[in-house]
Amino acid sequence: MAVVYTQNVPLSTVVPAPNVTTYASRSIYVSPSEFKAAPTGVDVSQLIPGDNNQAHQLNALVMQLQRASAVADKICNKVLGATMDTQAGYYRVQNDPGLGPVIRVPLNFTPIIAVAGVSVGTTPSTMAPVTDLTNLWIGSKAVTVPIGGTGPSPSPFQSRSSGKRYTTVTYLNGWANTTLQANAAANATSITVTAALGIMPGQQLNLMNTNNSEIVTVDPSYIPSNAAVNVLVPLTAPIVGTYTAGDTVTNMPQEIKQAVILIAKSLIKTRGSESIVIASTTSQPEHIQGLESGVTSDMEMAEYLLSAYVRAA
Repeated sequence: MAVVYTQNVPLSTVVPAPNVTTYASRSIYVSPSEFKAAPTGVDVSQLIPGDNNQAHQLNALVMQLQRASAVADKICNKVLGATMDTQAGYYRVQNDPGLGPVIRVPLNFTPIIAVAGVSVGTTPSTMAPVTDLTNLWIGSKAVTVPIGGTGPSPSPFQSRSSGKRYTTVTYLNGWANTTLQANAAANATSITVTAALGIMPGQQLNLMNTNNSEIVTVDPSYIPSNAAVNVLVPLTAPIVGTYTAGDTVTNMPQEIKQAVILIAKSLIKTRGSESIVIASTTSQPEHIQGLESGVTSDMEMAEYLLSAYVRAA
């Protein structure tokens, strides 16, 4: 039998992994009101059989929507809601005719919304932030980082544009999907959201409830924030409808939301969806019969709707 020896290691000696994914801001992609407003044909008043407490039933629906959102993430092999991630690797330095030495970093998750920081070094211990990101180029699946002006003077990157560099890129990706933190009356020129991660200047957002839906544009003066609550977002024009706290604020594609609705519908209908058929009390079971129709077709349609968003690599 193998013997494993352990010892107490001071936290100061622990080296954290550089590739970091932030899931703290994850939320359900479809609110209970959105699900109830959709033509699902599913009764959600008795998700907990025999329990007449509506708060309990609402919590049960939220749990199903959380599971459905997680299933959508699983199908797409990425978190669809806005998250902040750090990509790390050892990348080759390339020579760009206009920018000089650059590093092209392929990123795992899309859509890429913004880059929050880049660090580069010849060794992990000598990595330093790239202070000038003026000419950083964000592509659909990668970022190109000019490194000619980084490092101490004289810059080692300026004198040598070959070889590889250790690089980390912290970036924002996914779709903003949050709710109003406070009521928003007609003609208001700003909204207060519960979570601002993913909201960017000039971005269009869908403000919606069961009675109203409209597209609003974030004012260019808005400074992006990762704050969790009470974030004031200025708009370029007054809103038309009237909205209350808890209403949806999102730029998530509607086909993703519809897929989550179908997944949640399927999860709800799947519970107790089969029975064993016995011809008589004296015979053996003959076959398993489905009690709920449409479960498979709902999941197939959800996978079809999500197919354009599946992570390719």
